[in-house]
Amino acid sequence: MIRKMKKEDLLYVKQLMQSIPDFWHPNWNNKTLEKAFNSSNAIVFVYEIENKIVGCIFAYDFGFRAYIAKLAVSKEMQKHRIGSKLLEHVENILMERNCELIIADALPSSESFYLKLGWTHPYAKLVRKRLIK
Repeated sequence: MIRKMKKEDLLYVKQLMQSIPDFWHPNWNNKTLEKAFNSSNAIVFVYEIENKIVGCIFAYDFGFRAYIAKLAVSKEMQKHRIGSKLLEHVENILMERNCELIIADALPSSESFYLKLGWTHPYAKLVRKRLIK
């Protein structure tokens, strides 16, 4: 079941993220997660099965475009369409807001997941600058 994320979910969301290889960054902490949750334009949901959080999504609507910052599903629940359902839920919200384009920050291991769902590589080349080493 998909439901709006609550602040008290953050400990379980953190544990979920830390259970996925290469997902949690060493310089992140509880404040990082709280900041992502509290952002004024945050669209955040969890997927729960029998009162256990097995998936989560952090999305943001910036007007010009939307951004999926994090989508996580527990290893044992992958292949059960939980990620697809979370993504579809957020896509529907963004379409209702008349959002034209959505971009995802995805691990290389997740690229095929997005491509299977009809996502494509952007025309623009994304660049980054690491502020904390």
